[in-house]
Amino acid sequence: MTRCDGCDTEFKWSEILKRNLHYGFIACRKCGGAHKIDFPSRLKVTLVSVVPFLVFGLFLTPFDNTFFTIVTGLFIFVIGMLISPFVANYKLVKEG
Repeated sequence: MTRCDGCDTEFKWSEILKRNLHYGFIACRKCGGAHKIDFPSRLKVTLVSVVPFLVFGLFLTPFDNTFFTIVTGLFIFVIGMLISPFVANYKLVKEG
């Protein structure tokens, strides 16, 4: 998991997940430093969540029913988003 560059406090999984959804800043609970996701991590989050969803939906569709395909694709997307806090890295932008 990502830690604060200023005080080495570990960010909560839920904080990182919330910020991965819209690439916002994470404020450290201890020192107040603002951290922003770096560009390579944006690519990693996309590769873990969106790409498997699209590959399944567009190329590997095993169901004749569109509803089941969409539900399975969304399930794959949710699993990818739940994994994303483990691959995202945040860098200190400014001290609080």
